[in-house]
Amino acid sequence: MARTKLGPRALAMALALVCSSMATAQEETEGSSGFFSDWLPNFDISIGGFLRTESAFSTSSTDNPNNQRSNVFNGRTEARQAYVPPGYVPAVLDGVGLCGVLGQICNLPQAAVSSWTSVPFPAALAGDAASDGLRGTFSGNANGQLTGTPLKRIDNTFNYQILRGELETGIKFTENLGLIARVRGLYDPGVYKEFDASSFNDIITTGGGGINGGDPALYAGKPNYFEYRVEGGGRANPLEWTGRNYQVYFPALILDYNRGPINARIGNQQIAWGQALFFRVFDVVNGLDLRRHLVLDYAQEEYADERVPSLAARISWQFNEELLVDGFVEKFQPSIYPNPNTQYNVIPSQFTVHDLYRTGGYDDKLNYGLRFKGNYGQWGFQAAAVRRFNPDGVFRWTKSGVDRDLPCANVTTGNTLGCRVELTLQNYGQRSGALLAETAFEVAPGGVYSGAEWFNYAGQVRLDAIEGLNASITEFPATTQLFASPVQTVEEAYNELNTFFIAAGGSLRGHIAREYFRENVYSLGASYVVEGEPGGLLDQLIINVEHAYTQNRHFTNTTLSRNYPSKNTNVTALVMEKYYRFTQAFPATYFVYQYMHRDTDDLFGRLLSGYGGTETKAGDGVKDANYHVLAFQQPFPQDIWRAGFALLVDQRGSLLVQPGIRWKYNSAFTIDAFYTHIEGSLGGANPNDTLLSSVDYADEATLRLTYQF
Repeated sequence: MARTKLGPRALAMALALVCSSMATAQEETEGSSGFFSDWLPNFDISIGGFLRTESAFSTSSTDNPNNQRSNVFNGRTEARQAYVPPGYVPAVLDGVGLCGVLGQICNLPQAAVSSWTSVPFPAALAGDAASDGLRGTFSGNANGQLTGTPLKRIDNTFNYQILRGELETGIKFTENLGLIARVRGLYDPGVYKEFDASSFNDIITTGGGGINGGDPALYAGKPNYFEYRVEGGGRANPLEWTGRNYQVYFPALILDYNRGPINARIGNQQIAWGQALFFRVFDVVNGLDLRRHLVLDYAQEEYADERVPSLAARISWQFNEELLVDGFVEKFQPSIYPNPNTQYNVIPSQFTVHDLYRTGGYDDKLNYGLRFKGNYGQWGFQAAAVRRFNPDGVFRWTKSGVDRDLPCANVTTGNTLGCRVELTLQNYGQRSGALLAETAFEVAPGGVYSGAEWFNYAGQVRLDAIEGLNASITEFPATTQLFASPVQTVEEAYNELNTFFIAAGGSLRGHIAREYFRENVYSLGASYVVEGEPGGLLDQLIINVEHAYTQNRHFTNTTLSRNYPSKNTNVTALVMEKYYRFTQAFPATYFVYQYMHRDTDDLFGRLLSGYGGTETKAGDGVKDANYHVLAFQQPFPQDIWRAGFALLVDQRGSLLVQPGIRWKYNSAFTIDAFYTHIEGSLGGANPNDTLLSSVDYADEATLRLTYQF
């Protein structure tokens, strides 16, 4: 069956037709009798929606470092020196026919090359054995001459620019049965200084130029802003239709049944449990969709636009006035990370991701859970148990599958390091491309170019630079046939990495797989409403405590090993909220303070044991994580204006500040403006010891213009 792509013009026409047809249906059912009124006397349709432009203007001098055009090493020259691999001398000596070509190495005693710090590779044998790491360049010629254009760092004006349309329809069939349908359409015109991977196609490498590994829709051309691509193809989200620049989906398509104390909902839906702002303790049912604005929307909207909807059946039973029982069964849907080179990408674009959601058999798995919520006087209680696949997933090294030889114009006469390695391998009847296809690496531009870049980015994503290198070697036997070997020190790691980057002509791209594991999440919560002097500061203060214990949660190993650590984790949150009226001239101000403690991972789900890496050392980890939130909202008279403020503080030395204002011009038009400022490192803290350094680039002013109908 041919697949039809819905472009932005077709998207606009589709939304207009839907609005028009539903409006006509509504007119026919209002104020007159007819088919619906005769057969369904309670039939009713309500329609609403909005059109909105959303723009985030960057106020930072840097862009997202996880993307090719804003990589921190663009324009930065890194000296690289190749070293003789510890296993290389025996290989040359065994192939005595090579001694005439590699005589200098044959003259080395085997014991002289005991580690990656022993002997620099002779320049006479490989003209590029010492070279500069210039991101974007590639030495594919026999003389090691650089080709390609070094990548320069860019600074975008916009971090985010979309047009959004949403239509919500409520249809009442009977007194007890109704349908809730919400369709959302988004279009991103791509008004950014985009990276185009096809610009690498003219760089000559053995077996062809450019980036070959991974899904071409993500890695072979311009950024793909909305498509969620998984191995095996097809739509990972059943009620979503996407292209490079557009997204149409149903956040809600629910058949809703109410009868007495029973409420049943079947269809595509989001389930939000818990009270925490910024924090998710009870809120574990749905994953997050981070493709649009990451987690940098207006904080007080509490992930309203981020939760991934899922096909589910949910039943709530109001047992009595004090007790509610709430249960669900849903189709497992993963969290969705931004695609490579999009504005809020979180996985460095030097690495290719293979999402195994479909080929791993996760697309037909179910999550389920049960919650009890009750009240007793001033006290409230809730408890929940959820059995789910963790929607964040875990990542590990995986085979690249890319058969591309080390670059060498002529294996017998070429004087690049790649030629020297290829010549040695061919003496044993092997090829580097066939071996590399069995490793986690691909010879391609746009990967990692130097040992310094490897260590820097390992620290940024909270991984262990040394043990990550070792895992990529020991778990793939073909890697040792290419003369790679585990290392122990930073110096050895630098030398081995730089040797292989030079041999690859410039850079190697890493390949990682994403998969998912089941876990049990048990949550308990209690709340208390303080009764004080009426109108006093403590009167009606709500104190809420939530705790979640997760059994056997699997995490991405800080080495990217396939041996995932499995841990029992604890997350605790304290929430204190209150409305307080300072003056009769203004409505009451809403205040909330929150505190969260995590004992194993951070707010983004990364192991705390991976914290602390730098360009000169592997991460040694931190013990725990503690976060604080303070927020308020102040409506003005008639609620024409509304001011807001949110502050998130990581005790280890980072913070996010977000003031905002809303102006409701009239019943149809609203303007929202908020500013997000992030300090990723305070008081000299190592940025990789804090939570928010990962989004430190995202200082931005966001403006929304909304027309509501």
